[in-house]
Amino acid sequence: MNDRGVLATGIYSFSEAARLIEVSPQRVRAWFRGWPGGQGPVFRSCLARGGSRPSVMGFLNLVEALVASQLREHGVTLPTIRKAHQHLAGMLGNRYPFAHQNLLTDGKTVFVHIAEEVGDAMVIDALDRQHVFERVVLPYLRRMKYSGASHLAEVWDIFDDVVIDPRRRFGKPIVERCGIATSILSASYEANGADEEAVADWFGIAPQDVRAAVKFEERYRRTAA
Repeated sequence: MNDRGVLATGIYSFSEAARLIEVSPQRVRAWFRGWPGGQGPVFRSCLARGGSRPSVMGFLNLVEALVASQLREHGVTLPTIRKAHQHLAGMLGNRYPFAHQNLLTDGKTVFVHIAEEVGDAMVIDALDRQHVFERVVLPYLRRMKYSGASHLAEVWDIFDDVVIDPRRRFGKPIVERCGIATSILSASYEANGADEEAVADWFGIAPQDVRAAVKFEERYRRTAA
């Protein structure tokens, strides 16, 4: 992948990704690097070169990690997630099946099928009777905008008026209307005595754009350990 392609892919450290999907950096690192003792990674970073151990990931990796994080938080085991990812990758012919639009319609069926294969009754109960997929995962997937050509996620509408678009600002969270990174607006707001009018005037944007950035950064401020 050339440098232009990398920049259009979005670039996220494990800590950045962990903050955005609200899990620990250690969990994200294990998903992409594997575990001590030889258990391999669940996902492969699209920014990994050769056989190197990745330290960053791209936007599609971020979306896949988001799906995995929500499933793990609600009782879906790692072996089931791993098998479902492999199954979907083969079925769709795509390296990033959790970022594929088909997950919206076929996802639950595939996970229940895999859970049955591995004898994971708790997962079947969570996905089927407790409707975890519909209540937890689908609301996140519906905040994605998918490409009409590849059917892969291309924009994450992560928060009110805030999006993550790998083609803009290296995939960092931005206020959608003005395209300015939320971190920049929030830092300016704090540096100017919480005066949103002053910050809005300085950047030539609406005060509501400053408010959106500040609210987002407050919501996702948890610092990764």
